[in-house]
Amino acid sequence: MKNPSFDLNTRILDFDNEKVTINYFSSLCSGDMVAYLVEGITNHRGKTLKDCINNGDVKEEPDVNKAQYALLTGCAVVTYRNIQYVLDTRFYPSRSIEEPETEKSVRGSKDGFNESILTCVGLIRRRIRTIDLVMNKQTIGKNNPLDICICYLDNQVDKQILQHLLDRIKEIKNEDLVMSDRALEEMILDQGYNPFPLVRYSERPDVVSTHILHGHIAIICDTSSSVLMLPTTLFEILEHVEEHRQTPIIGTFIRLIRCSSVLLSIYLVPIWILLTNSGELDLVFLGQVLLVELAIELLRIATIHTPTSLSNAMGMIAAVLLGQFAIDLGIFSEEILLLCAVGDVGGFATPNYELSLTNKYLKIFMIIFCGLLSWLGFIIFHIVLIGYLVSLKPLGMPYLYPLYPFDGKELLNFIIRKPKKKNGS
Repeated sequence: MKNPSFDLNTRILDFDNEKVTINYFSSLCSGDMVAYLVEGITNHRGKTLKDCINNGDVKEEPDVNKAQYALLTGCAVVTYRNIQYVLDTRFYPSRSIEEPETEKSVRGSKDGFNESILTCVGLIRRRIRTIDLVMNKQTIGKNNPLDICICYLDNQVDKQILQHLLDRIKEIKNEDLVMSDRALEEMILDQGYNPFPLVRYSERPDVVSTHILHGHIAIICDTSSSVLMLPTTLFEILEHVEEHRQTPIIGTFIRLIRCSSVLLSIYLVPIWILLTNSGELDLVFLGQVLLVELAIELLRIATIHTPTSLSNAMGMIAAVLLGQFAIDLGIFSEEILLLCAVGDVGGFATPNYELSLTNKYLKIFMIIFCGLLSWLGFIIFHIVLIGYLVSLKPLGMPYLYPLYPFDGKELLNFIIRKPKKKNGS
């Protein structure tokens, strides 16, 4: 392999008066394993080469392209008599296993996925100890291949959905997969301009393992700590691990508060506009509300890109500018600031980040409809929204299930966190 990269190393050794070539990337390989490999070849003492290098995961690879791909993933390639041997010497830089910042729980495990696909697989296998657990590794892309792992229980998964998913993955020819999880979601589900999240993301092994046990499919993308779970519904996206770590009555209370907060974040300001509307179009008032919403959204975006040491100072400055100064100068009224702030606090209770962003922009559009067309705009907006949500069926699963199609038992199970039974039902 001809490549001028500084981390591509080539070692040429003598083995029974014949040349042995070892190629490896020092940035992806374990130096100790490579040194052990070199020592085994130089001190062969009459052994065959295969015996000298057979110290782990070793296989003969006649396909040059596959050997090159293995080299690019961190394996060492040994060439002897025009035969390539691939040795697993991978050692990737990775984060420690720690609890995800966005999915914290007071009780329960404190580990989380990192960017290594092997680590993620191990964390799931540690929790699901059954022979029915299948880890199906796939490689997508040609010029820039990406490794993914499709995880499911063979005796629980819907075979039709699984086959449909595998067929969609085989159709992927895109090479721009660096943003692996997000790009994979868009290509599998043909998301287009749909703003709603069609899969559930999680960095918690216990959450992903629970979904797999219930018949869902999980997709692990190498270089990403977020695992995709599908198919999913809007109600499953609204669940949070903390609800299952408390007693049933407390878990139910937390879930009801959370769902109420999500509704509050969407409807508080639009309903207030409708109730205070005198029947005349007030563009100044509507502009003030939209300006406050956009200012809060700007503050959220700025906080993401602000170092932690400066975020508190930025928050204080924003509070003074948006709060006291804006009221003193008569730019905004106290009611507008209060209601917009309460609504956005409710948005922070949304357990899914993608859904919280969608709800934010839905609220802005609803404010515009309600401000321009009053109750008529409210009705038109919801006719379009409900019709669109009903039409969503990612991988054949209705997005509003169990509300549509209606399933009273499953809807009650979502509203009330029932105690676990000994028989598992």
